[in-house]
Amino acid sequence: MKKIAVFTSHVYEQMSGMMQKGLIDAALKHGVKLIFFASFGDSYSSKNYKEFSKYDEGDKVSFDIPDLNDFDGVVKITTYFSDILKEHLKIILSKYDIPVISIGGNDEEHFNIRCDDKNTFAKVVEHVIECHGCKDIFHLAGDQQPHHGFSQDRFESYKRVLEEHGIPFDEEKVYYGNLWYDCGEPALDYILDTYSKRDKKFPDAVVCVNDYSAIGLINACKSRGIRIPEDMIITGFDAVAESTCGFPTLTTARQSFYDMGYQAIVTMLRMIEGEKFDEDIMIEGDILCNQSCGCQEKNVDSIEDFRRSYLKKIENATAIAQSTTNLMISVSDVNTLEECFKAISDNAKTDTGFRDMLLCLAPGWDKQRIVDDDFSESDEDMTVVAGFRDCGKTDVPVHHFRKKDILPKDMLEDPKPYYIFALHHLQYYMGYLIADPDIDNREQKAIQSWFVDLGVILETRRIQIDLEQSVTRLGYLYNRDMLTELYNRRGLEEFFKEYFEECIKNSTGLAVIVFDMDDLKTINDRFGHNEGDYGLKTIAYAMLEASNGDEVCARSGGDEFVVLAKNYTADKADSFVMKVREVIGRKVMLDDKEYKVCVSTGSYIEFPGIDPGEDLHRVFEKCLKEADSTMYAEKREHKVGRDSIS
Repeated sequence: MKKIAVFTSHVYEQMSGMMQKGLIDAALKHGVKLIFFASFGDSYSSKNYKEFSKYDEGDKVSFDIPDLNDFDGVVKITTYFSDILKEHLKIILSKYDIPVISIGGNDEEHFNIRCDDKNTFAKVVEHVIECHGCKDIFHLAGDQQPHHGFSQDRFESYKRVLEEHGIPFDEEKVYYGNLWYDCGEPALDYILDTYSKRDKKFPDAVVCVNDYSAIGLINACKSRGIRIPEDMIITGFDAVAESTCGFPTLTTARQSFYDMGYQAIVTMLRMIEGEKFDEDIMIEGDILCNQSCGCQEKNVDSIEDFRRSYLKKIENATAIAQSTTNLMISVSDVNTLEECFKAISDNAKTDTGFRDMLLCLAPGWDKQRIVDDDFSESDEDMTVVAGFRDCGKTDVPVHHFRKKDILPKDMLEDPKPYYIFALHHLQYYMGYLIADPDIDNREQKAIQSWFVDLGVILETRRIQIDLEQSVTRLGYLYNRDMLTELYNRRGLEEFFKEYFEECIKNSTGLAVIVFDMDDLKTINDRFGHNEGDYGLKTIAYAMLEASNGDEVCARSGGDEFVVLAKNYTADKADSFVMKVREVIGRKVMLDDKEYKVCVSTGSYIEFPGIDPGEDLHRVFEKCLKEADSTMYAEKREHKVGRDSIS
């Protein structure tokens, strides 16, 4: 089975959606495995994303996930790529020697299957001239960006048709917009200003580079009382759903997006077999005559069509908004990471349109990871932490697969296409989501918000984990001596109540054993403070080695150490001290030190009684004082600074 990677952004937009359907139908018919790598980049509005460069850095990782050495070909759906995605994909594809087909746009780097923009746009311009007698024709053009080659093709077609009909081209009758609704108002301002210097108020017609620009211009005209088509004709291009859902309905040209997608698979298979193609495949579109040029009567208001067409889309947008709210609430009410993952999976079963969904986390997802340049060809273990199949009927257990495979084995071997969406918070990569989405009647921005919130949820959980670890670490630092990693006096006192009560219950002795290092100052002075630290750490090591689980070992300060032990007798305390001294002596000898490490010790055994009013702190201090007393008695017997230094 041939395997083809499809790179796309704006999965849920109409034009892209039609191309995806053509790709999928052809792939299923011809036994081709499709894997879509999807981003949410946007190049259409000047108001979108320019301040979100960190988000773009994370979003473009969708295109870094596959190792294209493992694919037979690549299809690019180029209608919506932003500049940053376009450049990133160009760099990626330059590394591989496999067939690449671009559909929906004019890509100078690769073979294209696209609309014959020149001849199709010419039909629109010819229509307003030949059918409506227009001679004064304005053009609302694209933004002159090099990657919007279709805009230039339509502009050249506009000029050619004018010339063919003996109408002189006037540069003042061109306004460069941004291909989106919001260019309608400034475009109308420019038109009105231009015609305020002439002997008429409006042009005969405005032929717009695409439907979104045309609809924006119509809305601007309606807000100022300018009638369409009575005052001027407006036409569009692309035949998006919105073109026939407003009033007046828009005269436009329909590109065969489905055919582009279908033809891409058929052509790719021929390329894989070695066939060469010298020229792009051009598919000519059709003109759709509606109310904005006057071909249809305006008394037929299409508001009912608008209601039917958009009802499902509005319902889906509302549902995904509610789903996003539910997701935030549900993950806020869980305690563990596993419960969080399950809440995400359960939420995705409704309103997202995912028929299958797997949440796959990468190693280091919780470490604010940024992928490097060789990420595509690297391999790592991916963990499916939650998910479902068959429209939520079957939950997917936690399991692993290799990132190089992109999909788990069963999904890789079935004929269905799957979509890969990078999971990230801003620029930080966390893994990806595998989905089989229903892309009909869904709002791109609403779905994008769901993914953004998912990234925020995972980042919030990461922060929570960090905070929990920090609290644990702070607790450790609060109760521990940093040099020896034994408990400090605060840590020791926290165990006293527990040990005291257990000894009452068992009618056994509670022991406090103290150790004091002999001649620490002498070792520091003669051998350096590092050697003094060695002596302290050796005593700590020996105390832990002598312990069997009934003891809590602590460094109470300076050269002093304390052991709190439960269920003890005097003999057991003596055995503990002996074991500590044996371990110290053996370690010092093995480490070939020039000095001895010696300790003075003392112990006290308390047999607790049941007294509910007893002050445990006072009991602890009493035990410590008694043990210190016996220790100092022993210390006086030692020849300080003589026997401990060899």
